[in-house]
Amino acid sequence: MSKSSRGKPGHTKSFEGLQGHLLIVEYLGTPYSGWQQQPGKVTVQETIEKVLAKLWKRPISAQASGRTDTGVHALGQPVSFQAPRLHNASVLTRALNANLPFTIRVRRARLVPPEFHARFDALGKTYHYHILNEPVGSAFLIDRCWHLPRPLDLAVMRRAAKLLVGKHDFASFTSNPGYERETTVRTVKKLTLSKRGAMIHVSITADGFLYRMVRNIVGGLVKVGQGRISVEQFKAARDACNRSAAPASAPACGLYLAKVYYPKIPS
Repeated sequence: MSKSSRGKPGHTKSFEGLQGHLLIVEYLGTPYSGWQQQPGKVTVQETIEKVLAKLWKRPISAQASGRTDTGVHALGQPVSFQAPRLHNASVLTRALNANLPFTIRVRRARLVPPEFHARFDALGKTYHYHILNEPVGSAFLIDRCWHLPRPLDLAVMRRAAKLLVGKHDFASFTSNPGYERETTVRTVKKLTLSKRGAMIHVSITADGFLYRMVRNIVGGLVKVGQGRISVEQFKAARDACNRSAAPASAPACGLYLAKVYYPKIPS
């Protein structure tokens, strides 16, 4: 690989003397105003970058595979950065976790080529969404799932979910991100709903996700499960390609970024 690569599409950046680092990070989103740095707010990115600056004694920019909103959690958020080599992967993992708050954990770290970028090199992602479907919610899960006290019809929700698998225009299931998008077409490779005890687990894998796409899909599936809209109406909402045609979004507390997929990364 060359010693320069993209910092953003269309840009090049010199990595002379720098080592690429990849962290797989787990975090509880409740205390944070999302991933991305924001003035006057505590974010996951800011918290991690402060620790990196402490270890390297210089400012370091950390890039995630994508932004997560306020209150959204991560089981496996890839974070990449370039810095002079300081520690091997295992020592770096321990050093980071010793300085990070307990709501952010580095599950593992590895050294990668400096050209690697957690966002631009991603091929797809899997998100999970948790719904606690029982009459009385749990005090210990209040910010980690969506509590719905009335029974949901899981069979009919699965019928509706099948309508989203494959390549579709998901304009009805994305909120306005505040910037222009080239396309709202995405390919959903897998969308499953399972139940263990009172917890309904939604898992969705796609080649990419639009702003609030998973939360909007779950919001629509719940309306089907509640009998408020039919499967046919859900399909009509999909085909309308208009956000106003689909039901309201599910809350952030039940959403987890589970896994991000990459081509084989050379050492």
